[in-house]
Amino acid sequence: MKLALTATAALALALATAPAAAQTAKPVELRIASFNVGSSWFVYGVTLAEVLRGKLPQGSKVDAPPLGGGTANPQLVERGKADIGLSFAVVNAWAVKGTFAFDKPQGKVRTLMGGLDDYYLGIVANGKDRGPDLNEFLDKQKPDTRIMLLKKGSFGSFAGQQILDVAGSGEKEVAARGGRYDFADFPVIQAAFPAGTADLFIQVITRGHPAVTEMAETGNVTLLEPSQKVLAAMTEKFGWSVDTLPKGSFHGQTRDLTLPGTTTAIIASSDMTDDLAYTIVKTVCENQDAFKAGHKALSGFDCATKAWKADNLGAPLHPGAARYYRERGWM
Repeated sequence: MKLALTATAALALALATAPAAAQTAKPVELRIASFNVGSSWFVYGVTLAEVLRGKLPQGSKVDAPPLGGGTANPQLVERGKADIGLSFAVVNAWAVKGTFAFDKPQGKVRTLMGGLDDYYLGIVANGKDRGPDLNEFLDKQKPDTRIMLLKKGSFGSFAGQQILDVAGSGEKEVAARGGRYDFADFPVIQAAFPAGTADLFIQVITRGHPAVTEMAETGNVTLLEPSQKVLAAMTEKFGWSVDTLPKGSFHGQTRDLTLPGTTTAIIASSDMTDDLAYTIVKTVCENQDAFKAGHKALSGFDCATKAWKADNLGAPLHPGAARYYRERGWM
């Protein structure tokens, strides 16, 4: 709630001085799929809604309910249950191809912009001075690892299973060594660490991720790093990028960590008109300060250098979005 209130106050000031954006002729109704209340994406969605409400034609309605998630949002957009969605670039690529989390191609998914932030596949071990190499922890320090992932079907669950499979510690291999996989929600996982009933947690995180921040500040944990071989396999097999989580991002993290990475993109359906897609992109790009004020993870976002680049999208650009970027001379 404090984040949302801070975002609202900052937006009010930024929007008051922002240049006007081109508008569609008629009022529109938009529904933005993000994630649960308290998540970074929920704040992104609320911020995006505020920016759009201030610039769309009078009478327009923009709703940002706490629904969706990493693998759900492309499907919500595909089915017309949401007009706009927050999604990960790597997940967009899976959605378009119909692989991993998707049983068929999501043919309508288009991107409006990407490169909003930096996300990392965080690997949290219970205890101090673990690892720091993931395979050293799994194979030598704790072969009977009790692994916790978010519930099956979530992006965090898919991501965790991918890196564990690549590292040679898939569910069957871990069970054969006396360990186990458990799938739960954040509160259960956070409680399991101090209780000593979990050894490893893997989840997609930003710097300052609330759950991992709490785990690091209230207990003894170590953030691990995969080998270069594992990183290369994550890129080649699953389309992840490679990024560096700077030291000090979490309490007790004394070194930079090279991790699988991705970024948040804003998606829409190919059914959205070119004019509306153009207007949405133009509005955000010409009110970047207001948008970035909503959450510190958005501070590095830049329309001119990041929003349109293929590596930050994962799915084709919507023609209306591409028209705006070309008009600006950015692509």
